[in-house]
Amino acid sequence: MNRPEKYTCDTTPSTYTKNSYITPVDALHLSQQWKIENFTTLVKLALPGNCLRTGLFRHPQLPEAFWQLCLYPGGKRTENVNNVSLFLKMSSTSPTREVRIKVEYRFHFLNDKGVALFSNVNVGEFHAKPPKGGHSWGLRNIPKQKILNCVRNDGSLVISCHIELLPDINRTQCYNSWKLLNTNARMVSGDFVKRQLAAFDNGLMADCVLECSGKQIPVNRFVLSAHSEVFKAMFSYDQLIESTEKKVIIEDADYEAVRCMLRYMYTGEMELDTEVANVLILAERYQIDDLKLICERKLCSQIDRNNVGEMLYLADLYNCKILRKAVVDLVSLWMTLEPCFPDFNKYALALVYLHHYWPLKLSCLQLRTNHSVFSSHAWRLLKETNPHLVTEVMEKAMFGEESPPPKRQRHQKKHISQSSGD
Repeated sequence: MNRPEKYTCDTTPSTYTKNSYITPVDALHLSQQWKIENFTTLVKLALPGNCLRTGLFRHPQLPEAFWQLCLYPGGKRTENVNNVSLFLKMSSTSPTREVRIKVEYRFHFLNDKGVALFSNVNVGEFHAKPPKGGHSWGLRNIPKQKILNCVRNDGSLVISCHIELLPDINRTQCYNSWKLLNTNARMVSGDFVKRQLAAFDNGLMADCVLECSGKQIPVNRFVLSAHSEVFKAMFSYDQLIESTEKKVIIEDADYEAVRCMLRYMYTGEMELDTEVANVLILAERYQIDDLKLICERKLCSQIDRNNVGEMLYLADLYNCKILRKAVVDLVSLWMTLEPCFPDFNKYALALVYLHHYWPLKLSCLQLRTNHSVFSSHAWRLLKETNPHLVTEVMEKAMFGEESPPPKRQRHQKKHISQSSGD
């Protein structure tokens, strides 16, 4: 009788290697709240197809997609006439890039106490494909009475939308778990932040004073020197008045922005309700690069049609590369989704906006969506003071970061003039 063979395993540590990997997958979350006033009258008088839209919003880790809420108080089409239609729209930030994302989206109608009286949860696959570049999912037939029951005491309707999605899974990195566990992680507890904040608020053992707008803030020189080379230089040389008098006067700055900058130096946290642009200016002035980066990312989420000129001016003046790219992406999106001049090719459109061919009879061209962008005071001022910057931004918006615009031909002006008359 054959006996089964015995298998042995050599467990000598010298020949055993531990291999274990971790792939962290973190979902991204986006929230948007929308208040629509006088909603009862709006529902009563709106025609099918009448649409209200929010501003565009996006997640910084998924810059290729913009999101927008669209509400049809009288229904999207005639067959939805007795209902209200609500949609979540995704748009690609690039006119040539196809974007495909599967998300879970939640709609809530909130009462005066912020409690959801109506909720709906769905999963949809959004597919933005050139040249249209947009795709919507939502609810076509919400009974009017169901929505009217959610109207607040002041006559407004408040809609809350929450989006959950995953970033590009193909870019997700895998880590060796043993190396990850053996890495010295830097963790800051909430109590540490509270102690630091209390020290700042109370001026604990302060050895210097910052003065702004006639108000004084006691600070510690070592904290300021640790985070800013500018402050470090001030306090390092005995010949400077800041070092001898232990007092720094900050001019042409907002007091609350100065406090926000100092709070960040002490705690590593930034107050979100602060005027971010003022903080960014201080971060640039005192060379606090990490704070400047936080401000840039915050400003990117605040760009809209009314302030794009100011944002571009700010980005150029203080060398904000991230903010500048966000402006280019948004200008490209606006010009792609709702073109003002359907009979013009893209390059002709750029030339018109930049006034390279001002003799064109622009008065006969109806500026719709982009009117508020390119006719704002800040945009006009930017064209006068820095036309090269405007030209560069428009060219990148039209042709992308890596694709240069076509070379101008001598007969181009004549060709464009003929196109404008069609």
